[in-house]
Amino acid sequence: MASPQEETLLARCEIPIIDLAHIGTEICPMKSVVRRIGQQLFAALSTKGLALLVNHGIAEEKLKTVYADLDNFCALPEGCQAQYLCNPVNKHGYVRPGTEQFDDTKKELRHSFNITTLSAAAMPAQEEVPDFPSHTFPLAHDLTNLSRVLLQALASVFGLPPSALLASHSGMLQSDGRNPSCMQLLYYPPVPPEDKGPCCHDAIAYTRCGAHSDRCTFTLVAQDSEGGLEVKLNGSEKWQAVGHLPGAILVQTGELLGSWTTNKLPALMHRVVVPSGMYARARGRHCVAFFCHPDKDATVPPLIIPLAPTPPVCAPPHLSLHHRLLNAAHHIQKRFRETYA
Repeated sequence: MASPQEETLLARCEIPIIDLAHIGTEICPMKSVVRRIGQQLFAALSTKGLALLVNHGIAEEKLKTVYADLDNFCALPEGCQAQYLCNPVNKHGYVRPGTEQFDDTKKELRHSFNITTLSAAAMPAQEEVPDFPSHTFPLAHDLTNLSRVLLQALASVFGLPPSALLASHSGMLQSDGRNPSCMQLLYYPPVPPEDKGPCCHDAIAYTRCGAHSDRCTFTLVAQDSEGGLEVKLNGSEKWQAVGHLPGAILVQTGELLGSWTTNKLPALMHRVVVPSGMYARARGRHCVAFFCHPDKDATVPPLIIPLAPTPPVCAPPHLSLHHRLLNAAHHIQKRFRETYA
């Protein structure tokens, strides 16, 4: 008998859904649609911290092909994988399970391949994973372009010129190292059978990804239907399952955007847990996350935060952060040191 359907935020209609149809292109977007998306995105991120994007133009088949490529990479011998271990400088490359830890109390089961530069020389060889660059590069371009559209939409709602936030994020996935944006391919393997729970004294406590918030401007997440993603909504200490909408891409606020808006757009804590049920635990989970970062030495324009009608007040002193050079590299480097073993 099938297990009862998991209660999720999506099932309760608690995740805003934003339709990107008719927006045009990143180079020539429809201004009225961009303004509408900006308003919807601000409302979603300020109240929930996340939203689902539909009609974004990224084919599901592209994602499935990249998932298969990552499976093939994870099946390679360890010695072969070792050629592509994550570069400590630009963070490009393969990250073995247990290297990146968010939860010190459990073993995190997660393979990831970080793509921070679109250089074929930095990718698995053709004889090891055929067509890896030809599959991942178009997806990386798609997610970069989608990020640029969202940056323009946010600029519109902050009263900025369309190019303002684009200028501070101009180096995404460029090879010059001035921007730490990253497309991360993620594979969460099946849970080993020794995880038996409290009945076994020698049981190993597993999770797939410990609780954390992202250190970027915002994150785009495409995932399969296996589930496990949970969030704490703004103002709540309760973990809640997100749910899966086929073809949709999740967008979440990152710490930098939270800081720039004095937490009017809060960065959510989130995690990926091991699902319940023997069948679900025996299956792997796939995900692609795109972390949209500003350039390391970006100047962020002052942001005018939309609020409900209230009497005008003077900006508090800490808002002066927005009037000086923001060196995002300091924040990023600190968070990487906290995360990587």
